[in-house]
Amino acid sequence: MTQAPAPPELAAEDTGAARRRARRSLAALLLIAALGALGLVALGSAAERGPLVEVGEVSEPEPFQPEDASEEYSEPDWSVYTVPPREESGAGPRVAATVLVVIAAVAAALVLLWLVVRMRSLARPPREEAEDVPDVDLSLEQARTALADARARLITDSDAQDAVVSAWLALEAAIARAGIRRDPAQTTFEFVVTVLGSLSIDREALDRLAHLYRRALFDDEPLAETDRDEALARLDLLAAQLEERQR
Repeated sequence: MTQAPAPPELAAEDTGAARRRARRSLAALLLIAALGALGLVALGSAAERGPLVEVGEVSEPEPFQPEDASEEYSEPDWSVYTVPPREESGAGPRVAATVLVVIAAVAAALVLLWLVVRMRSLARPPREEAEDVPDVDLSLEQARTALADARARLITDSDAQDAVVSAWLALEAAIARAGIRRDPAQTTFEFVVTVLGSLSIDREALDRLAHLYRRALFDDEPLAETDRDEALARLDLLAAQLEERQR
């Protein structure tokens, strides 16, 4: 017995979870690489300082004792002597090593900054590309089913205002079951009118239904039975037009 394929929604969720796990793993690797680079810079800086030199005890100088003034004056020795050349110290290599350590530290800081920015971008889920959402058109049969569901809600609810709201929500639900997704820039009114209007049916009737739905949601004055009758007439007109197109 063959197993039924997973629904597209579950497959999309599995794919999204796999992408999130991959992003988290990559972010952890980047953080480990940044810490390793900083550790290398710290080791290089410690090696550049060289070993510490131990200094022995410092003895205090003996107090100055003035010479006896009775001693005879002697002329100092004014002979010229040659100053020995200074030995070259290791200051040059130390300066070069310090410069290299500073350059390495700056490079590590830049890499760490890039990693932080990269990790923040990876933490945010990518926006869904437009091409990932297939273009699906509402068929005539699906449109007839949507109108039939809306009509059933319209005549079932006892309150006229609740009936109009339920009928419009039934249209939205039927369109969603058909696999059509709403553009984030669209309102729910525009979404239903645009999808049903693509079937070349009476646009005025659609706009009037949307107007009644807006009144039911936002107006302080509740809808009356005459409004329910008008909505029912508009739905019957749209259903008749779809019936003629299907013949």
